[in-house]
Amino acid sequence: MNKWIIEFVLYAVYMVFGAAWATTGAVMPQIMADFNIDVSHAALMSNVILWAKILGAFCTSILTAQLGAKKSYLLGCVLTGLSIFIPWTNNFDLLLVIRFMGGLGGAICLVSLVPTVARLFNNKTASALNSLNCTSNIIGTIIALTLAGSLSVYFGGWRNLLAVYGVITLVLGVVWLIFFTDEEVTVTTASNDGSTDKLRIMKDAIFNRVVWGMIAQYVGAMIMMIFMFTFLPLYYAKYAHLPPESHAHLSGTVNQVGIMLGAIVGPFFKARGYHYKNWLFSTSIVMAITTFIMLFATNDILILVCSFLTGFVFATWFAFIFSIPKEMLKGANTQTVTYTMSTFWVCTFVIATANSQLIGWSIDATGSFTMGFIWVFALMVVSPIVALLVFPKKAAAHA
Repeated sequence: MNKWIIEFVLYAVYMVFGAAWATTGAVMPQIMADFNIDVSHAALMSNVILWAKILGAFCTSILTAQLGAKKSYLLGCVLTGLSIFIPWTNNFDLLLVIRFMGGLGGAICLVSLVPTVARLFNNKTASALNSLNCTSNIIGTIIALTLAGSLSVYFGGWRNLLAVYGVITLVLGVVWLIFFTDEEVTVTTASNDGSTDKLRIMKDAIFNRVVWGMIAQYVGAMIMMIFMFTFLPLYYAKYAHLPPESHAHLSGTVNQVGIMLGAIVGPFFKARGYHYKNWLFSTSIVMAITTFIMLFATNDILILVCSFLTGFVFATWFAFIFSIPKEMLKGANTQTVTYTMSTFWVCTFVIATANSQLIGWSIDATGSFTMGFIWVFALMVVSPIVALLVFPKKAAAHA
């Protein structure tokens, strides 16, 4: 097995998924016009993926245990590739079903990232790759935010564009099928205590304070990032009443560029020996300030600079937070990391999806984004404080 080909597939699949997900926000006015729906319903095109990722993240560890990593990841690619049927879909409910299935596939691929990297690479390389792999979704989002309109025209509409993403994912799934080998046929099945061990590992993941600290820390920033590509394009297009010369509409793209660069720099900070609790909390303060300015400022330069800084600082987390399961949990193995990441993503997606839908409803109810802005900022402030209280003390972090 060529581990670098597998790494390429891991990166590319989630990059394409990110582009398909973010394209919804970029073409939301077209979707609203095509189906004659309001903001909260159009937001379902993105939010239904979040709901699917909740179920998918929960099921991934079970699928991997039953089918093996090779077949479960291939299933994720196939489900995501179902978007090839979107051009023939004129019913909005059916469209949501296809998007939901794609979200399930995306969740399987997402949860598989950290365990697969942990299995194939040593700690130092895995930390760098965990950070790098987080840019895959960002690159996809940048593609969607900057090129979705042009690509939509080139391929004959947003439906065809989403179908193209599906074709690419299916091709990548074939590459995975050829080059990936299930080397772990789970030795625990040979033991009568295998099922007991799995239950213990799952219990440890669900009730571990480190895992819940990760969730509390990440969820506020994640909601802000979802807000950036789901709602801000609509805000600048219909609600902001910007002058023609304004460049504030580029804030989403600038934010994603900041994330990409921050993910590259993050491993260097981690290599300097900063403790994850210190780094995550101190950078959260910076993010709270830049997020407030980004959301409420009226000056283009301030908006763009703070949008970039928010993304940049957030992305430095990747090298720290996604290395925690392997480095900080006692006796961590592939199964432990898989259950941990399943728990992490399920809980994070539940909270993020609920809040994203609330924001959509607030926009329809008030006719403005003010409540949404306030809510996102409040979550950015509260989330790291809760995380600081939940994370165990440094001396107990390995327990």
